Amino acid sequence: MWTILINALVISHFGAAQGHHPYRRPLEDNFEHSDRHYHSPHSLPSSRQRSGGSRGQNLIDYLQIDDVDSGRYDDPRNLPQNSCTRPCDYRESRTCYYRFTLEPYTSVGRACGNCTRNNVNDCYNKGCVIADGVERAVLTINRRLPGPSIQVCAGDLVVIDVKNSMPGRSTTIHWHGLKMRDYKFMDGVPMVTQCPILESNIFRYIFTADDPGLHFYHSHDGLQKVDGIVGGFVIRVPRDDDPNSDLYDLDQPSHVIVIQDWHHLVADAMLPGLLYDNTDQRPLTYLIQGRGQYFTKNGNRLTTTPLSEFNVTQGKRYVFRIIAATCFECQYTFTIENHDMLIIAADAQSIKPYRVNSLTMSPGERYSVVVNCNKPTNSYWMQVRTVGYCNATEAYQLAVLRYRGASRTPSATSPTYAVSAANRPGLTMSPFNSICSIETRDRDGPCVSDLRSVSAAPPPIRRAQPDVRIYWAFGFYIFNSNELYNTSEHKVFLVSPSTNNSVGSTINGIVNVPASSPLLSQSEDIAWETVCPPQGFDYRTWNVVHRECVHIMQVPANQVVEIVIVDELPYEPAGLSHSIHLHGYDMYILEMGLLKQNVPFNQSFPQLQKYLSSNNRPRIPVDVVTKDTFPLTAGGYIVTRIYTDNPGFWFFHCHFAYHLDTGMSGVLQVGEIDSFPPPPFGFPRCGDYLPFP
Repeated sequence: MWTILINALVISHFGAAQGHHPYRRPLEDNFEHSDRHYHSPHSLPSSRQRSGGSRGQNLIDYLQIDDVDSGRYDDPRNLPQNSCTRPCDYRESRTCYYRFTLEPYTSVGRACGNCTRNNVNDCYNKGCVIADGVERAVLTINRRLPGPSIQVCAGDLVVIDVKNSMPGRSTTIHWHGLKMRDYKFMDGVPMVTQCPILESNIFRYIFTADDPGLHFYHSHDGLQKVDGIVGGFVIRVPRDDDPNSDLYDLDQPSHVIVIQDWHHLVADAMLPGLLYDNTDQRPLTYLIQGRGQYFTKNGNRLTTTPLSEFNVTQGKRYVFRIIAATCFECQYTFTIENHDMLIIAADAQSIKPYRVNSLTMSPGERYSVVVNCNKPTNSYWMQVRTVGYCNATEAYQLAVLRYRGASRTPSATSPTYAVSAANRPGLTMSPFNSICSIETRDRDGPCVSDLRSVSAAPPPIRRAQPDVRIYWAFGFYIFNSNELYNTSEHKVFLVSPSTNNSVGSTINGIVNVPASSPLLSQSEDIAWETVCPPQGFDYRTWNVVHRECVHIMQVPANQVVEIVIVDELPYEPAGLSHSIHLHGYDMYILEMGLLKQNVPFNQSFPQLQKYLSSNNRPRIPVDVVTKDTFPLTAGGYIVTRIYTDNPGFWFFHCHFAYHLDTGMSGVLQVGEIDSFPPPPFGFPRCGDYLPFP
């Protein structure tokens, strides 16, 4: 029986003026709510009716199925009556309830029977996690890899009970791409928005689906997402409200594709890093919707487990939603044999259509594309293939686009790392480490900055100069042996696979360490002496002193803030590219470029500052694109803006898990603490215990 330990009971405004209504315990008791308690001023009109909102209904009545992306529910007639995956209608919103159990598990374990011994039917047994056919320890949600796909409509109430059944581990879940404007305590960042969920505890995440588009979720505690704690999350709108709806015929639940990078070691084995064997934090292979086969570097196939298959009908145009739920320091390209892709959304934002042959994606990015299935009836290869910095591993994975009536096996020869499925001329979105400056765009593109939104940016965003400008410089501090081993301090470090140096991962020279208590819910308990001094670095000279502390950067509310993101390392065509993610906001992508090369960073950086303060900058287009996650070219810079209308503590970081876990992160404090909402009634508390002896 599901143990009822409700740690988070209420959401939204949390304001005393409106009040809040804690859910009853136990969970199976009557569940009542009203729009008064859940309606966000930024969500849909309150005149709509919510299914399941009447007194006397049980929350269990709105439990969603775990396998909505399996293909059997692509016909809406097969969906359960209470399904939140449905044709959306603003006149009705629903309550969407999920139960997540996080636990250690095994790929191709007992549940898989004879799956790896050519009994393919066993590979589809309930509870069988296939991965790439190699047995290893994994972490799963409801014994699924990836976790259950959440697919709801804008305005729905989403309730997820997360039970931690991982012995000796804490956890949280972050809803990547959701702004949590009125649900700040639900963002899922340990020691920023909440306490970690301890073993055997349940934390209830609850929020209105206010941000239409493609998102995903993942653990934000340690390296758990590397080992499998990820899943897809789609918030749809009524078709009439989709500006690109005339470009496709079908948007099916089974065409949400979660791509994971994969290794045969557990993630913790690679931190801080091994010296003699498996010395990389780079993937051995990939998984496409939790499945794949294992190919060695020379192309030999070592497993024969079934590949993921995506069914289509000839002559129809389909939306495919592609999620880079990857964690290692590598980008990849995604290609479909003989099929172009028409990009209609970048991350969660609808854009003006852009046709490409391949997508290059960084950890945390998402693209929604339309695939016109107008080729001869056949099956076609889909391929994920690592690029650039990770070419040495030659990691790739395959799946199948199957036209109905065709054989399950494509007629074309199986692609390899050397012979890509991109076997014809065409554009690649965001080529690896492309500079994407105004001068190089014609030869580099198309880049993120070339995409155009279907919506106009607010006039303040398009002003020549912002109200506030801040800088995030992503880099590394190289430790010497004395600093690490001949001291009583225990520094956080990572063994760099490319240089074999021991490094701290930094932003503005700072290795971020978690606060002693959550910043948002327990600011009064923070040991403020552990917080970095606000004048910890000098933008003018970039005279940085390495330190480990709680990295908070404060900006005022309701201002245009320009965030300039730079890479301290010099440009290398095959160099490491960080993936940048900011919680709580979409960032307007204004410019991209390369810092002046062959000079030290403390010389090239002031030149960039001078340029940004000048009148020589290009005019900002009305339809400038926004993203919440994007790649930073090695040695490059990206100029972004936000309008700070979402006060709170918002995490920003590199989305490469090992950089994040060794300090490449920070917290953007928007506004003053006394303007933030109080925590929900009964919200968990945690912190140091240091009594006087």
